[in-house]
Amino acid sequence: KTSAGDLGHSKARLKYANDHLKDVQSDRKKVLWSDETKIELFGLNSTHHVWRKKNAAYDPRNTVPTIKHGGGNIIFWGCFSAKGTGLLHHITGKMDGAMYRAVGGHPLPDGL
Repeated sequence: KTSAGDLGHSKARLKYANDHLKDVQSDRKKVLWSDETKIELFGLNSTHHVWRKKNAAYDPRNTVPTIKHGGGNIIFWGCFSAKGTGLLHHITGKMDGAMYRAVGGHPLPDGL
């Protein structure tokens, strides 16, 4: 499944890559790449499907245990460049523009 937003991001990344194909190596050393990831603490945040016989919906073999309200998650943010990797940060709350600037403001390892 791809949303319109994902398609727009894909086109933007492709345009960026094509625009910078001929950059000299020294220019690439100036780029800092970053990303964040969310890890579900209890299982995956997805739908589960089971095969069952008629009138056997509540048989324990056909049920999947769950935790109310999903059980939570952990969000991490990290970065890297041509010179190496940056620090991994645990993010609490929503990663908005202000938090992104605050995390990015932490001292990076020497030369990064």
